[in-house]
Amino acid sequence: MLTTPTIQQMLNETPLFAGCSPDALVAIAQIAVERDCKRGEVVYSAGSEAVDMFILVRGMVSFTTDTGVGTLNVETLMKRHMVFGWAALVPEHPRRLGSAKCLEDSKLLVINGDALLDVLAAHPQSGFVVMKRLCSMIASTFIEKKR
Repeated sequence: MLTTPTIQQMLNETPLFAGCSPDALVAIAQIAVERDCKRGEVVYSAGSEAVDMFILVRGMVSFTTDTGVGTLNVETLMKRHMVFGWAALVPEHPRRLGSAKCLEDSKLLVINGDALLDVLAAHPQSGFVVMKRLCSMIASTFIEKKR
């Protein structure tokens, strides 16, 4: 089991949360829940409600989307400390755009989107940084898909 200081350090090594205040990182670490996934386990499926976001601690996760617009099909392999499932940070919980599946036994940190938004609201400077980076992540996701 990961300790709060270990999770805090891991969050600070994750591009989305790097540089957040120590207090914000502790608060985020305290709402993070560990999840062990077996090889082949589906973390979430396209169309499901986006309630939680994830950070890959160990293992390998594949994200696949099929837009239904001809042949556009994107697959991304997640690496250590990558954030995925960011749609949980969009108000009103949109549906998942794709599916995430473990390609090997993996450990994830699961963070509830509403709880994280509450933490970010309580730490507005860190919240601004995270949401600005989130916008960049979303934009780059869609720019990469068009190529």
